[in-house]
Amino acid sequence: MRLSARIKCFKYLVYAYIVLISICGGAQLVIGAFLLWTHRQYSAIVNDQFWEPFVVIIVLGLVAQLLCYLGWTSTSKKHRCYLGTFCAFLVILIVCQFLISGWAVATKHHILTPAELAIETSFGQFIATPGAITDPTHIWNRLQRDLQCCGINNVHDFKKERQKQLGLPWSCYNPVDSKIYDVGCAHVLVKSIEMDIIKVAIVAISSALIQSLGIFCVIQLVMLLKRPKLTLPNGHNQSLRIKRPREQIPLASTIASTSSGLTAHTMTVSSLGPSAPMAHSSASSTLQKPPIAQKPIVPKIEHPIIK
Repeated sequence: MRLSARIKCFKYLVYAYIVLISICGGAQLVIGAFLLWTHRQYSAIVNDQFWEPFVVIIVLGLVAQLLCYLGWTSTSKKHRCYLGTFCAFLVILIVCQFLISGWAVATKHHILTPAELAIETSFGQFIATPGAITDPTHIWNRLQRDLQCCGINNVHDFKKERQKQLGLPWSCYNPVDSKIYDVGCAHVLVKSIEMDIIKVAIVAISSALIQSLGIFCVIQLVMLLKRPKLTLPNGHNQSLRIKRPREQIPLASTIASTSSGLTAHTMTVSSLGPSAPMAHSSASSTLQKPPIAQKPIVPKIEHPIIK
């Protein structure tokens, strides 16, 4: 296979690879935004913590989209330097995603204690606030209604002197059969946050694995676009510069343009006539023809006529 055909083949492979990277980046943006929006609904209960993994996965998606633009532009222009930069940044992105997946798993194992402390503080404020139990827009009522839980650990958290008179909040009852939820909200909320962080780790490591599949195509294209080398007699290799198509002017067109210019100049001089000796001299000095070799003159010998 010729070099130009191989370059064309790998060029289309790199295009397909860039589209795959763009899809992975878009998936990271959508999933990260959805997880962040879900977490922000009840983030006040955990004192606005544990949002970092979701923001990081969104940033990774944005970086992937920017790299796709760089890679597509470099591939279309066959710019070897930019393609090498794209490949280097892509390797850094893949390594970062592997590291972030490990960081997310480590974060998941360390959120239990700070989350429980924040939940207890928020529940105490909920109990102490007058009218909060009957407020349908309060965050604890929404939490108990959506996650189908009641209290921190169970329903007994509401059984205090003040709550015996008011009773349980309406959000602790199942609207279908009017049964009380017997699951604590601390356990459900912490498990929900942990599952969201695990999703971030899965998305990051999956994207890293998918994005590392076609990096060989980019490296191969960079190598194919390398300048050819000329072996000198002393054994050294010297890189050759490939001229662009606009620099390659055919010899026939050059000769035709020169001859047309000379013809136009001749017609101009002839039209001016003998009244323009200066123009003729300046033009002849500018465009001088090479001297024409003359044939040697052989003297003609006449033989005497004998009568």
